[in-house]
Amino acid sequence: MGKKMTEYQLQKAVVNYLDYNGVLFCGSMGGQYQAHISQRVKAKKSGYKRGFPDIFIYEPINEFKGLAIELKIGKNKASKHQLYWCTELLRRGYAAEICTGLEQTLHIINIYLAGRYENKANIF
Repeated sequence: MGKKMTEYQLQKAVVNYLDYNGVLFCGSMGGQYQAHISQRVKAKKSGYKRGFPDIFIYEPINEFKGLAIELKIGKNKASKHQLYWCTELLRRGYAAEICTGLEQTLHIINIYLAGRYENKANIF
């Protein structure tokens, strides 16, 4: 059995896919927030919010203003801060998902971009 993909590797793969397909998006600091304390302080002072989704797609489609995705690997679960962000984004008209692995993430992205996404968030 091969080495498992890390969340960092997953985010890189998703970013490459989005870049290749010309999607307007931005990735957050994600796991980089766990860096040295001085980096966390700088991030917080410059506006980083704990729990902000890993990928934010700025493509309004149908009734949604954009798509926010929190990436997970294996049995990792969303934190209360990540759940808060997803819930609040849904309330404000964005699609928000917590996706586990590359296959699920690309599936959600593809159905969203194709205009077939329904507000059945996979966040709980």
